[in-house]
Amino acid sequence: MSLVVVLALWQMLLCAQAMASDGDRHSELHQLPAMAKTPLISVSNDYPPFYSPQMPEWGVAYHLVEAVFQHAGYPLSHEFYPFIRAKTLIKRELADLIIGVWYRPEREQWIDFSDPLLSVSIRLYKRSDSKIVFRDIEDLKPYLIGIGRGYANPEAFQNAALKTEAASSDAVNLRKLLAGRVDLVLICEDVARYLIERPGSEYNGKLEPVGDPLSVELFHIGVAKHLPNARQILADFNQSLAELHRSGELTKILASHGFEHNAYWQQKSQSSQ
Repeated sequence: MSLVVVLALWQMLLCAQAMASDGDRHSELHQLPAMAKTPLISVSNDYPPFYSPQMPEWGVAYHLVEAVFQHAGYPLSHEFYPFIRAKTLIKRELADLIIGVWYRPEREQWIDFSDPLLSVSIRLYKRSDSKIVFRDIEDLKPYLIGIGRGYANPEAFQNAALKTEAASSDAVNLRKLLAGRVDLVLICEDVARYLIERPGSEYNGKLEPVGDPLSVELFHIGVAKHLPNARQILADFNQSLAELHRSGELTKILASHGFEHNAYWQQKSQSSQ
């Protein structure tokens, strides 16, 4: 065999090995997206102490959601907006999930709901010098009540045809209440206590709850229905949430924010014993 032929065969062998190597690399690259989880864009309103850029770890609910997705292997980025804007971003397919929504049947048109994150009590607040007494919904007919714009209100409250005035945030509603521009404010008790009792608060000693809670709501995340893998994201989230609860990591997160006695998780722990 001539030297020219030998060299030609050797070059063909090297080319074949290179092509095989390239094929292996391409195969590996094609496997990477399947192994990596989808990066997710989450949104919420500024709702301390549950989720807020002013809170440590951005609040208990955000901290919990971030830990669950980290455990499930999903990269997460987050932005804060007024609630009505956050909801619009989901509907316009500009965000993937919303943190801290209460279940309502009509919301199933645009999101799928996760398992619960936390329970919250919804109450009415008044000025401390007000003589308003509240025992049932009918007692509220004479009063103007501040509500959150875009918030889901308790069903009995929503159906009572009361006089309401919407504001962009709970802080705005409390300022209106203090100024006498509304008679009552419908608000989550944890949010009200945070805003009223924090150091330097203008509301401290001037606002107080009236009557019994109107409802107990459950926080969820809502995953946008436009996502092709929405069901898989929810399944992974719910599984990781349960695993963090069993491991005790969830309790540590709650305790770090002062929510270790949250009614939902206490009941969950008792029922599993």
